[in-house]
Amino acid sequence: MNGQDKGAEHFAAFTRWAAELTDADARSMVRGGQLNRAEICKAVGCARSVLRQNPRVKGALEELEAGLRARGILPPTSVSEVLPLRPQGQLQRSTERERLRQLEVENAALLATVSELRRRLQRLETLDALVAQSGRLPR
Repeated sequence: MNGQDKGAEHFAAFTRWAAELTDADARSMVRGGQLNRAEICKAVGCARSVLRQNPRVKGALEELEAGLRARGILPPTSVSEVLPLRPQGQLQRSTERERLRQLEVENAALLATVSELRRRLQRLETLDALVAQSGRLPR
């Protein structure tokens, strides 16, 4: 038996299994928003690679899951892929960007002030040392 014959045999076994699948059976097989692949393989009697590599079986499985989703047995696909970011989320992101920009500007101003104050402190310490050497310390 060659690969095409095996592929056709796997497809026939899958279609027989899918035809006999009840809604209750499908509900019990749901895992992660799709049908449990390991349970499908046990029921059909094939390896897991058949579900990924055999194009006819892969297409039939996708159609089966789409039909189950349409009937409400499987949950809808990921919501984040379907819906764009809400306007509220976009607004929050833009206000966060503006706040970050303001904080960066404020941080730069404070760093400049600290640098200026250190320079002035060093100058005053030098003057204090000169006054102490001359003996004219204030009371």
